[in-house]
Amino acid sequence: MIAWDTAAKVAKGLISTFPKEDKVALERMSDSLSDFGSQALDLVENVSGLTLLDKTISVRCTTRSEWVDSNVLSMASLMDPMLNKFAPKLPGGLSTISANAGAVQFGLLFGWMSKRVLGQYDAALFANVNPDENTTVPIYMVGSNILDLEAKFGFPRAQFERWVLLHELTHKVQFESVSWMNSYYRSLISSLIDGVNLGPSDLFGAIVRVAEDIRVGRNPLAEAGLAGIFVSEEQRKSLSKIGGLMSVLEGHADFVMARAARGIIEEADHFEEVLHDRRESPNFVSKIVSQLYGLDAKVKQYAAGRSFLEAIDDAAGRDGIKTLFMASENMPTLDEISRPDRWMERVLTPLVKS
Repeated sequence: MIAWDTAAKVAKGLISTFPKEDKVALERMSDSLSDFGSQALDLVENVSGLTLLDKTISVRCTTRSEWVDSNVLSMASLMDPMLNKFAPKLPGGLSTISANAGAVQFGLLFGWMSKRVLGQYDAALFANVNPDENTTVPIYMVGSNILDLEAKFGFPRAQFERWVLLHELTHKVQFESVSWMNSYYRSLISSLIDGVNLGPSDLFGAIVRVAEDIRVGRNPLAEAGLAGIFVSEEQRKSLSKIGGLMSVLEGHADFVMARAARGIIEEADHFEEVLHDRRESPNFVSKIVSQLYGLDAKVKQYAAGRSFLEAIDDAAGRDGIKTLFMASENMPTLDEISRPDRWMERVLTPLVKS
């Protein structure tokens, strides 16, 4: 198990070095974005061709500390089933050490991310919602980080906040309008968790893979950070599927955001340019953390996902993109993300012929 309370405390310890957060400004942002919610949904639906049945939009502008609390709860619901498999195998003392060591690692990650995340639609939270209950999964906007960027780069407040919301709202539409998305997402996570069974042979295999990567001049953390070192070949297949799905979802959200913002958010191109430069020029600590936790690889996958979406749009327009969401089998592999022509040959060509 992970001592999640300790993880939250470690994360908030890192956050405490930041200036006091402006609650009044966060309330203003929340009211402004709630007013924009219906219009934003119309824009996203028009561009994506996807439609929500429940048009309720809940936007919560949070502090960094509040973001940590919500993500600790979400991560616990995702990780505890896997961790419970190992708890009986560990001696009491070692179990306590593992719980605290894991808590520190997650706390450092959450603390670091809490200073950088702008918005979030919690897919893991949606995966745990009972479909028979009338529950709306909120969109979290980490208002403190948004306010900091607006001040640092002189972004017009309402424009920048609405621009970020368009991206996160696209994720909500992806998960809540596509009937199979929730079960597919959960099945991929389950297959990854069910395959975890670290033993001496797994550790030896990980050491061999790291040594081989170093020998041939390859970064052993490049694929998925530390987690990628310890996965089995079967889990690598699951990671590849998850990577393909997340590349599509993030690329699609960027694609929709850019087009939905046209004529509505005048400085959208400027926002994108500044944030791109920010991601491409991380400081030393950010670069190390990104590699250790596999975040650097994810950013590259997401950029590839957008290029993939743009290639599909050039070749087949919005109908081609909508094909992605017709069935889980239509999701591309990571190989197809980098080679859109292969995906089109596998998915679009049979549809045209039929």
